[in-house]
Amino acid sequence: MRVTLDTNVLVSAFISKHGLPADILDLVVTFDEIELILSDEILKEFTTVMKREEVKRRLEFTESDVSKFEAAVRGVSQIVPVKSRFKAVIEDPADDMIVNTAIDGEVDYIISGDQHVRRLGRFKGVRIVSPRAFMTIVTRRFGDMILPAKDLER
Repeated sequence: MRVTLDTNVLVSAFISKHGLPADILDLVVTFDEIELILSDEILKEFTTVMKREEVKRRLEFTESDVSKFEAAVRGVSQIVPVKSRFKAVIEDPADDMIVNTAIDGEVDYIISGDQHVRRLGRFKGVRIVSPRAFMTIVTRRFGDMILPAKDLER
C-alpha cells in the first residue's frame, strides 16, 4: 500500500504525538507493507511550516529539531520527482503539489486533513481520505496487528 501524506498530516504528527497523524506515521515506520511516498516539494513545505515562529515558540522546537524531523521523515519515505502538473484543487492550487506527488508516486491513498483536497474523493484512481478513514482502512486490512501508540502507554 503506497500513501502520500498531506503536509498538514505530517505537521500534525509532530505537533501531537497522541493523534491519528502520529499513529499513521508510526504505521509507516512499523509496516513494510505501507510505503510513504513524498516529494521534495512536500518536505520543503513541511520544513517551512515547522520553522514558523509561532510553531517553534508554541512547541519549543529549535531549527536543529526541525532539521532532524525532516531527516527522519525523509528516511522513512520514498522521494519521487514531480513531473505532473494537474490542476485538481481549484480552491487552493498550492495543494496540487500533493495530488501531483501522489500521481507520480503511483500511490493508493492521499491522507489529508484539508477539506479542499478531500473534497476530490478520488483523482486518477488515487483515493483521498482523512486520517480517521485511513486508520479504519488499515485496521480492516491488518486487523489486530494495529494498536495505536497512545494505547501502548496505558
